Amino acid sequence: MKLEEDALRDRQAAIALANAALDRRLQDLAAAEDSLRATVAMVDGAAEDDLARLTRVYEAMKPADAAALFESMTPDFAAGFLARMQPDAAAAVMSGLSPQAAYAISVVVAGRNALAPTD
Repeated sequence: MKLEEDALRDRQAAIALANAALDRRLQDLAAAEDSLRATVAMVDGAAEDDLARLTRVYEAMKPADAAALFESMTPDFAAGFLARMQPDAAAAVMSGLSPQAAYAISVVVAGRNALAPTD
């Protein structure tokens, strides 16, 4: 009986040590996740700042110059900027595009949220 009790105590001690190690590891993982989340937020913020700045640059350009630039972009890429631009600036750029480019970009903008849930 004494051997069984000693073996049970040893197992309980081993389980307690394993649980403590597991708890420490979970805390480490939670800290790493928090750090990663903060890094991702910082990167997302910097990317958003870059996009906003570039959008303002395109809005400030002469519409014909911006249209020439947008004409060389893929429709998906151009649509991303045009959707962010002030409507009057976007309209001025769109009016300088070829009908094919304006149509392709319009299709992308119009379809961007077509599959989004409405509630």
